[in-house]
Amino acid sequence: MRGREPDPVIAELAATLRLRLDDLVDELVDLTRAQIDLYKDDTVVPRAMLAANLRRNIERSLDQLQYNLPVDVSTAERTGRERAAMGVPLPELLRAYTLGFSLLWKWLLDAARAAGSRETKALTDAAADLWLLNLEFSTAVTEAYRDQMTAIMVAEDRRRSALVATLLDGSADDRQTAWEISQTLGLPFEGAFVVVAAESTPIADKAKVHLEDVLRRRGTASAWRSQPDREIGIIYRGSGQTLADILEVVSATAAARVGVSPEFERLDMTSRAARFARTALETMPAGTVGVNQISDTPISALVIANLDSTRQFVWRVLGGVLTLPDDERGTHLATARAWLDADGSAAQAANALYCHENTVRYRMRRLEERLGCSLSSPARLAEFVAALQAINTFPDLASYPADESAVGRAAASPVPGRPVGA
Repeated sequence: MRGREPDPVIAELAATLRLRLDDLVDELVDLTRAQIDLYKDDTVVPRAMLAANLRRNIERSLDQLQYNLPVDVSTAERTGRERAAMGVPLPELLRAYTLGFSLLWKWLLDAARAAGSRETKALTDAAADLWLLNLEFSTAVTEAYRDQMTAIMVAEDRRRSALVATLLDGSADDRQTAWEISQTLGLPFEGAFVVVAAESTPIADKAKVHLEDVLRRRGTASAWRSQPDREIGIIYRGSGQTLADILEVVSATAAARVGVSPEFERLDMTSRAARFARTALETMPAGTVGVNQISDTPISALVIANLDSTRQFVWRVLGGVLTLPDDERGTHLATARAWLDADGSAAQAANALYCHENTVRYRMRRLEERLGCSLSSPARLAEFVAALQAINTFPDLASYPADESAVGRAAASPVPGRPVGA
């Protein structure tokens, strides 16, 4: 009908219905409440609100049929937004619209048959136009509903993200605040948790979403925070799962570097765990794909407290060794680890290394020359052990520091002191 003069027969039928509008609205309200359970409850959609919306929809439809006015779908759009905000399922909403247009068709057909065969033929010829009108209203309500649901989900995601950020940055270190946040996020306050930091790339972003979905399907609760370069999530391990189960899922969905914290038992401890997860990610070589979890040890806690200072310390102590060619450096460090594990016994270290004990003593003397100090000194030995443990836990600390002045003591001559590994 749109784009041409209204059919006078159809316009007369529409005018006839308009005279009975109050009765027609009451009939449609009763039918809607009888056939759609959602509308039976006045606490969800009050009868007066339903009647007002149905009246406006009928009036807009009759306006188009009677006067060929542009279709006004503003009521349908408002209804779509309101029902989305109320949590009404979209199929139920569309069912109400289908029911309304079916009844409008019945009213028009009854009026046409009562008027005569000419009116009946005119109405059947215009049936396609009427159902196109139904399509316009249904499309409008659907698009408005989906737009509102998108806005609701974005707002909820932002709210959840802000709450997760509060846990991650330590703003909720007191138990009461963390407990309140846990209730909103749907996580328990106490239990077994890990923090996961996943590097963001176009692929990794998809993987993170997939990880969250996989965890949800497995009954594993989690909450996430998006940052420009990474996604950080808190994962709750239920009683029927092991940490290995969680790590298996994380590994299977990793698309870039992923750092995992040690387990912790309360959400007010999240910020400390987050530092472990971030450091675990940042100490992985750039461009790699995989998962790195750091154990909660005294040395790892010290390193995480100040990664840059630790890197400077490592290079001040071990710089003379770390600058060696890879093979020679590896031999020195492996010998040192075996010697320390053997409590300084060259014989026991030799057994572990499958070499002669004199070889161990020789390598340890060469090591001292590279270090520029004697390991018989308790202070120097303590520094050496701490630096070695640091690079064992965080291999990236062996990367060359930006400050070249941090590179360790130059060794120009054998170091005095008692022989090591006696």
